[in-house]
Amino acid sequence: MHFFQQKFCGENLEPDHKSDWLHAMWELGFHVIPCGSPKETVPQYFRSRHPFDTDDALKAKWAKTPRVKWTHYQTIQPSEEEIKQWHSQYPEANWAVITGIAFAVVDADSDEAVTWIESGGITRTPLKQITPRGGTHYFYALGPDDIRNSVGKNKIDVRGDGGYVMIAPSVGYRLECEQSYGVTSIDDLPLLSGVDLQHIHGFNSVDPNTGEVPSIREKLTEDPKVEGSRNDTLARLVGKWIKEGWGLREVLIKAQDWNQSCSPPMDLVEATKTVMSICQGHIKRNPDLAESGINQWNTSTWHTGLTEDLKEIQEQEDPIDTPQKPDSGPLGLVPFSSFEWQSMEDDTIEQYWGDKFIFENSRVLLLGKPKIGKSNWLGAFAAGATTGTDFMGVPFNKPLKVMWLQAEIIAEFLKQRVEMYYQRFSTNDEVRQMGFDNLIISGRLRKNLMKDSDIQAFSDEVAFHNPDIVMIDPIINFFDGEENSNTEIRKLLDRVDMLMEMNNVATIIAHHTGKERADDRSFLSARGGSVFAGWFDSGIKLMGEKPNINIFYEARNAADPQEHISLFNFDDGLWEVSDFTRTPNKKSDEEVAEDEVEIAGIVMKAMKENEFYKRADLEFLAKTALKRHKKANGVNACQRAVTHVQKHLSHIVHTHSEPGMAMWHYLGTSTAAKPWEVEAEGAGDES
Repeated sequence: MHFFQQKFCGENLEPDHKSDWLHAMWELGFHVIPCGSPKETVPQYFRSRHPFDTDDALKAKWAKTPRVKWTHYQTIQPSEEEIKQWHSQYPEANWAVITGIAFAVVDADSDEAVTWIESGGITRTPLKQITPRGGTHYFYALGPDDIRNSVGKNKIDVRGDGGYVMIAPSVGYRLECEQSYGVTSIDDLPLLSGVDLQHIHGFNSVDPNTGEVPSIREKLTEDPKVEGSRNDTLARLVGKWIKEGWGLREVLIKAQDWNQSCSPPMDLVEATKTVMSICQGHIKRNPDLAESGINQWNTSTWHTGLTEDLKEIQEQEDPIDTPQKPDSGPLGLVPFSSFEWQSMEDDTIEQYWGDKFIFENSRVLLLGKPKIGKSNWLGAFAAGATTGTDFMGVPFNKPLKVMWLQAEIIAEFLKQRVEMYYQRFSTNDEVRQMGFDNLIISGRLRKNLMKDSDIQAFSDEVAFHNPDIVMIDPIINFFDGEENSNTEIRKLLDRVDMLMEMNNVATIIAHHTGKERADDRSFLSARGGSVFAGWFDSGIKLMGEKPNINIFYEARNAADPQEHISLFNFDDGLWEVSDFTRTPNKKSDEEVAEDEVEIAGIVMKAMKENEFYKRADLEFLAKTALKRHKKANGVNACQRAVTHVQKHLSHIVHTHSEPGMAMWHYLGTSTAAKPWEVEAEGAGDES
């Protein structure tokens, strides 16, 4: 497959052909890296980085995001083995090439820009690429001078040193090469000259409305690498957003979004101080405008939209980067041996009830069929929590402030219930009064967490009272979406998480089970399914029939409390444990071993007689084989499957490993040449 063919759109290529294409780019000296894909579900870790983005915006951003530390490959070309491994691991990936090494790219992102280039605005090039949005990438060879990234207001950008562009076979990208030029390598492409760069700068400087070239003071953005320009640029952007009427919250969000496009970004505190200084100055100068614009905290929606100007900055295909290695990665992760980890106090998370069961900022799910007693559980729990006493024999570490948001009980009946829950403190007025003071409770609320104004009201109410725990009872009465849709339930819980994080509270959610599985121990029986089951840190499930209720527990961070039979004492307003029950035994060692051998056998049968597999290759093979046999085939499951092969079938599947060399897995009956022996012979020949 020749790279410089007339037209190429590789998104529908078969895997083998796509591999050939990537190999052809590698042979030509391209530094190729894998990115996300619009065909994939956006990973949760990436979604959490962009909590205010819509699903469409997230997909578009993920499709252009490198899956590797791409700056490493600015100076080192990925090896052929690395590209094969990436292609095997991410078969649906989009791909990008790093610019500024062998070539530069002029990115024309408007009809006017394309027309100007095609009409001879700069030197013509035979190699170009049509983008999904209808723009065009023009490829040029590099001369002796470095070409840096630049962003043009009139939609012509330059991708040079420190950048990358998406490339076919990515979805929606089509390469075209004019054959009359006789191009066979990158060196045959024309140079992007200094004169060309001057012409591009002139085109970008023209005001499209007036045809005039603005002064330097009127530029919206500047190269963030120029010392001092980031503060000036941010100040101008903030002034623009104030004039547009945005609230303070949105301006802060917009400023931080813009800051991430800088390389390096400004310090978070520094950027925030700049924004607040400008906004406070405006407020001081305009004291009569208390109900408009920047004087308000929020003027739009919970999910703040971005202006077109900011979208341009955020949608750049390459974040401008510096060649210096930063002190930390984008997530700020450090080795476990670092002072940050080793000096950490591991008992700083405040415990509320039980040992690591309900604690500060924890997520708790209370599950049970309708009318089984979930509200009574919450009320009795709140009585113990607000007084700092105990609940079902388990003490609280201190009196806690509890906010109970409920949607089923009218205020008059709720008053009677609350007095019942505190009945056991009737002889101690001081403790009883403290409990009443620490309980913030609603009547029958009619609010929708999916409505921006309602969740903002929730957030403001929580911020006003500053509770330790918020109880939402039941969660489904604060939701207007499809209860059985995992996608919609995920959105609901994401908003609950945002509410928690903004206000630093623990949350207990009461929810109903489906009828069919009301009395099994699985939390997958929740209406809405697996999303609820995967959300909580600690779970409580009420099962059986009144008056004797079986209470089952499950925890992510703690040993589960012991399962027990309880009943609610209406006279005293508390739950009484009547009997402890035994949790069913886990699988025996023999049963576990049988399962592992079965999985190992599935992988072994998929191996080819004379093939040699590296660990990653075998895990990829395991994924296909396990999926075909309807077994779990996630990343962890595939890793364990290979481990099972080594553990149980080492007499059939052999492993060869030498220090400093690749590890190989192969069937013992293989008669093919062994890769490590071939390598050894080659090394001997060289000497």
